[in-house]
Amino acid sequence: MNNQFCDINSTSSFPKWNGVDFSLWKLLPNNGRFGTGEPRLWAYKAAYLQYNRDKIIRYSQKERIPVLLLAGVTIAEVAGVPERFKAYGVLQAFQLMDFFKRSGNKRSNATSVGSLAIQLRAAAETLGIDPDQLNSTQQLQLANCLLDDDFNISVVAKHLKELIIHDNPGIIDTLNITDEQIIIAASRYNRGIDRDKKDFISSINAEKGNPIRSYSSYGRVIIKRRDIIKKILGI
Repeated sequence: MNNQFCDINSTSSFPKWNGVDFSLWKLLPNNGRFGTGEPRLWAYKAAYLQYNRDKIIRYSQKERIPVLLLAGVTIAEVAGVPERFKAYGVLQAFQLMDFFKRSGNKRSNATSVGSLAIQLRAAAETLGIDPDQLNSTQQLQLANCLLDDDFNISVVAKHLKELIIHDNPGIIDTLNITDEQIIIAASRYNRGIDRDKKDFISSINAEKGNPIRSYSSYGRVIIKRRDIIKKILGI
């Protein structure tokens, strides 16, 4: 059966984060020499970012968004849950939940797929597809496309641009934006678009220890990692 969303079939050559990686990360103590615990997780993140450097820069330039934004989301999202498990395990479980609860595809569309972990709903909307009309086969086809790093990174870059525009309607230059705008766009990638922009601004400016700081923590971490991200990318 032809895939209606892409012509590729997981052509990514970089090794996927799998069950072995997950076990060595979660079940064994931190050891940089043997690559277990947190060192394994962060070595993979750094290697993924470096290996996909050209794609990240290319799609950032194509969508006219800061490289830091796309790279920051990348390093935050890659690794964790074994990647193929989300597309070929979690998705099917949520599809069954939707079926028995007669909830359409609401829960299954919330499945995050691909190295950069974009929700099927967000990916579909970014591609101009009505996510509510996706059947289970189409969801699986889209998930399979998102397992390809080139496709995944390109869709996430486009989605991030849309998130910038969401909070800055009429914006002309989506490339040269402030740290605050980067934080908000990244935080929306993590938390969605339901929360009001002013809540994120309040979160950014809140004192340390204030619980509302959590709204913007995802984006603020990207700014903190700016130097190491630029060093890994060689920019």
